[in-house]
Amino acid sequence: MLRIALRAPMLAVLLALAAAPALAAAPFSMDDILSAPFVDDVTASPAGTMLVFTADERGRRNLYLDRGGRARRLTDYTRDDGQDLSQPRIAPNENAVAYVRGGGSNDRAEYPNPRNLPDPPRQNVWVIAATGGKPVRVGEGDSPAISPSGASIVWLLRGQPMIAALRATRGAVSIGKAKRLFTIRGDLGDPRWSPDGRRIAFTDSRGNHGYVVIYSLARTTLTYAAPNFANDSYAVWSPDGAQVAFVRQPGLREDFSAYADPTIEAPWSIWVADAATGTGHQLFTADAGMGSVYYETDSRSQLFWSKNGYIAFPWEKDGWRHLYAIRATGGAARLLTPGDGETETVTQTLDGARLVYTTNIGDIDRRHIASVPFAGGAPVQLTHGPHSQWQPSPMAGGALAFVDADYSHPPAVFVRGASGSVAAAGGPEVPRSFPARAVVEPQLVTFHSIDGLLLHAQLFVPNPDAGTHCAIIFDHGGSQRQMLPGFHYMEAYTNLYESNQYYTNHGCVVLSINYRSGIMYGHDFREAKNYGYLGGSEYQDVLAGAKYLQARSDVDAKRLGIYGLSYGGYLTALGLARNSDIFKAGVDMAGVHNWATLLDHDYGSKQGTPQQRKVAYDASPVAAIDTWRSPVFLSQGDDDRNVAFSQGVDLATRLRAKGVDVRELVFPNETHENLVYAHMLELYSRSADWLLKKL
Repeated sequence: MLRIALRAPMLAVLLALAAAPALAAAPFSMDDILSAPFVDDVTASPAGTMLVFTADERGRRNLYLDRGGRARRLTDYTRDDGQDLSQPRIAPNENAVAYVRGGGSNDRAEYPNPRNLPDPPRQNVWVIAATGGKPVRVGEGDSPAISPSGASIVWLLRGQPMIAALRATRGAVSIGKAKRLFTIRGDLGDPRWSPDGRRIAFTDSRGNHGYVVIYSLARTTLTYAAPNFANDSYAVWSPDGAQVAFVRQPGLREDFSAYADPTIEAPWSIWVADAATGTGHQLFTADAGMGSVYYETDSRSQLFWSKNGYIAFPWEKDGWRHLYAIRATGGAARLLTPGDGETETVTQTLDGARLVYTTNIGDIDRRHIASVPFAGGAPVQLTHGPHSQWQPSPMAGGALAFVDADYSHPPAVFVRGASGSVAAAGGPEVPRSFPARAVVEPQLVTFHSIDGLLLHAQLFVPNPDAGTHCAIIFDHGGSQRQMLPGFHYMEAYTNLYESNQYYTNHGCVVLSINYRSGIMYGHDFREAKNYGYLGGSEYQDVLAGAKYLQARSDVDAKRLGIYGLSYGGYLTALGLARNSDIFKAGVDMAGVHNWATLLDHDYGSKQGTPQQRKVAYDASPVAAIDTWRSPVFLSQGDDDRNVAFSQGVDLATRLRAKGVDVRELVFPNETHENLVYAHMLELYSRSADWLLKKL
């Protein structure tokens, strides 16, 4: 059970907030609501006595470190420069922390440069002493992995492995000369040191297939683990370092037919290979039918090898993504996490005896943390209540670090002791301008779609709820996402949650719909028939949301708007194109507008038959352009790595030719979700104020 034992300064602030009366509809600015820091990448050291995490404070991204006291800022980046900070890795001796600064390259080998700098930034691996000081550049690339001895660091540069000597004391670090570890034809990822530090396992991606490859430092040799006409990934070492286990999935067909019907492929399996010879055998094969297609968790690791000889893995056998375990010597798989709901982020305790995971089992619309032994037994729920918790990171002595948030308290890091008491780890302060007492608590509501499917949503009602209001449907992106009744574990969705609060604070009822093709409601909901480019079936959920709002006595049905980002932009554009009679205005941020051309861009001209391409086009907003009359605020960055910028250009050109009122906001060199805080603030402020005026 979650029992918060807060340190005095934070406790005093929360008591003051609790004692104060809730604010009436005092308007706050978009900057006020977006100002809360976002913490991420919670990572414990191998020994479990040090904790690091990243924090984004209005675009200033830094590392924070906690070693048994209040977390302090470790790095000192002070500009809103659009450079991401991620992948923290703590050295085994806890003297240094490696991390990556900057985003990955696009298909033209260009790194993000949203600030339009004449000398474009690059993505680099850095190391900083645990006591702070000046970071030391390791080299260009990403995916740092520090050896078990702490004497070497490996990373990847454009899919090739690099290595350098690492020397770290408590007060300083130094890096030896970087060199390429070896050269390989493929594109490497996910470097994993063996427990004894003698070998490194990589995933080797090669287009429509892939391998697990093992490099021996002593012998300077490469060994492929049971190579096959397949796609192998997610390698994990046995505790003694003698074997690797990995997931084997079918390779991609040249006609991409599996995209339309993935169940036509053979089921996925788990293989175990000898690390020295590569000789392998199949340990487990998923059954045909439900669960035959591998559905990964959002964890860095997908397989977990316990010290007592079990291998745990996710499997959707019963229509929910649960955890199972099998003996490493073979046998039947055992279900570990029964119930209606799914596991999402998984790790294991430092002693290798138990799995720790986030789940919505028992609370379908939130996240909580639970634990279960590898060998099976009753799961133990470690947190519950009106808050959500995520990113569990086991620590020494049975402690557990995690992130906690609810509807008015932004994400913050906490540590749960073995006794169950919980203390705040500290970290970035929430600005005084953040309107914690002015936000509303979203109501969890359900209603049925046009075809009878049960839908879950969050309803934001202005406080006080007097008279009739304008109303807005918010469509999340993804589409395989789930919005929560509070702050989210993904930064872009936390920002959009805050945007929903802004609209509500300024007088509109907001309905955030978890429409079909979203996650955490089971396989059949996520893999709904005819969704997306296969027919746009999720649009009927948007229409059902509109009917739900129109039937409310506190909503003016003639003042109904819609907005969303990415996939949410697609549904927004679809609503405006097909139903300008319902949606009077909308904000479409980086949306998909023509599935047929997007499939060409992503998969090549072989994608689909003429009939399939026609279905994709008919599911697109451009197919209903003749009935689009409502005004739209259209925005996108032209270095979008998720949705081709040409999608926005095409739609804007078509709408201008029709005389539709189009407000445009383009950010040269920005990416999909706006890396620069000032850009996001401008977009969210201008688009929200425009939509509110239209409604």
